[in-house]
Amino acid sequence: MVKIYNEVIFSILRILKGANNGDLYYDNYLFHLKKYGETFFDVYHLIWAWVIEHKPKRILEIGTRTGISICQLLSAYIDSTIIERIILCDIFSDGFISPELVKMNMKHLNIHTDVINKVEFLIGDSKTTIKEFIKKEPDYKFDYILVDGSHEISDAKQDLENVKPLVAKGGIILFDDIAPDGMSLDPVWQEFKGKYKEEFEWNENYSGKGVAWAIKR
Repeated sequence: MVKIYNEVIFSILRILKGANNGDLYYDNYLFHLKKYGETFFDVYHLIWAWVIEHKPKRILEIGTRTGISICQLLSAYIDSTIIERIILCDIFSDGFISPELVKMNMKHLNIHTDVINKVEFLIGDSKTTIKEFIKKEPDYKFDYILVDGSHEISDAKQDLENVKPLVAKGGIILFDDIAPDGMSLDPVWQEFKGKYKEEFEWNENYSGKGVAWAIKR
């Protein structure tokens, strides 16, 4: 996998911090960088590496918040107009985050307007909205899926189960916050891994908040 340097990740975080000073992601990641140094590896590193090598065209994200994950992803393309579809799922209920804020961050990074116009928001509880999506489009598959929504154990389990049939052959499921410096969701991931061990190639990295990923065989 392509090595992604911290400077790439932090450049995007710093730019978005300037656009939205109330967003604390930049400060949070500086903490992890100081703690782990050059071994620091997080979901953003994985996103950049995956996009550079595979250039996914059908994208699903559970847990969008201010849009930094999707902004990191879109920034990794030389030509992001090859993307066919982007679906972002979040409850957007805390009075700070919103679809408008996500799009503002994309525009601040000069993401192509045609790409921003491809974004679809599924607003609501992912345990419900993803099932509704499957009913409407039962045969649709994604080649990139990020699961980073509710960190309650039962919710995280359900999100993984719900997206499992949605990943295309050769596609990837990313699962964030598995380490103690994240939300300690490794047991959820390991249970999911044990259940579907033969269907995916499995990987984990615990240097930071912890990120796991599975590639569909």
